[in-house]
Amino acid sequence: MTFTTKDVSKKAITIDPTNNMSNARDVMIRNNISRVIVASNNTPVGMVTEKGIASYLFKNSKEPLDEISISRAMRTPIFTVNPDVALERCAEMMIENDISSLVITNGTTLNILTKSDLVKFYAEHYIKKYSVNEFMTKDVFTISPSHSLHTALLLMIKNRISRVVVTRGNEIVGIITSRDLMPLTSLVEGSDHDDDDAGIESKDLSGIGYVMLARDVMNKPLIINKNTDLAEAAQIMYDKRISGIPVASSSNELNGIITKTDIVRALIETNKKAVPNN
Repeated sequence: MTFTTKDVSKKAITIDPTNNMSNARDVMIRNNISRVIVASNNTPVGMVTEKGIASYLFKNSKEPLDEISISRAMRTPIFTVNPDVALERCAEMMIENDISSLVITNGTTLNILTKSDLVKFYAEHYIKKYSVNEFMTKDVFTISPSHSLHTALLLMIKNRISRVVVTRGNEIVGIITSRDLMPLTSLVEGSDHDDDDAGIESKDLSGIGYVMLARDVMNKPLIINKNTDLAEAAQIMYDKRISGIPVASSSNELNGIITKTDIVRALIETNKKAVPNN
């Protein structure tokens, strides 16, 4: 059986392009989502993401959020597909274009297919196909508990990642995600920095990036063993609404990280070899 986007996609949450960045941020926090579709008369024109807002504010920290048009942090163009496209093709499109979602258009409504939807699909249909070790990312971006939030945010933006693992030595002690930093974006208003010509490394979120440390906002992460069934890891990610799980030995020594992107890669690989169990 071939599964298509209409089997797993959900109705998209949208916002009008006349709104500002503060509105977009509030919609994401209120709905516990990481992206919102910008649409005019049911036509998608762009997308605003948590990472997009964080990146914009990091470079332009002087402006109040409610005075910044979402078009200035909006990603365009967005990728759209029809409801009958096979899921494996959608997975390939996400990897090929380094994106985390596709907008599904059928003329009357807008749906969205995200990596989370594909992760859930993998968890339900590909039990005992692979282990975490076979697809985990071994090179992990890490910081220490005493690093500043400025350092964490800079790592995320420069490397286009959604999380950094906090370690003491090689022992996992915490994790910081882009979502953890979203509530702090309300503090960017009123910055009085005048270093417009400085590099990105010299700017911060109204000073808090240097004052607050990783240990102030890091969460205790879930940790998974490298021999765990990849479908189990996918189910944990979906249930806990997280996009990455550090992989460690029994002593909490960091071995790597398994992410939604890794699960999507596994979905593509599995579909090359077999069809899912119904």
